Amino acid sequence: MTDRITDISVKEFTKYLIIRMRGVPSLDSSGMNALENLYDYCEENGVKLIFSHANEQPMKTMRRAGFVDLVGEEHFRPNIDDAIAHARELLEAEEAGKGVKGAKVEKAA
Repeated sequence: MTDRITDISVKEFTKYLIIRMRGVPSLDSSGMNALENLYDYCEENGVKLIFSHANEQPMKTMRRAGFVDLVGEEHFRPNIDDAIAHARELLEAEEAGKGVKGAKVEKAA
């Protein structure tokens, strides 16, 4: 998982990045470090992270590290469909507030 996270990059138009975690049964300190680095990278580029289907052990690790609080509990969704719907809702709210059209949601992992 760590290698896949470090390979993620975003485009200029990316507003939300969905990380699908259903295939991640456990998360160690190197994986946690990679997620923290990804969060910093996304913040620097104006991109918000949304997580889909994080299993029990990774969620415990992310909670203990304070990562869930950092990202926001509302950005952890039970499945990919809900994560995409959440990203669309956020994007629509942002567009309504700014009058922006054409921004995109990207899915990673």
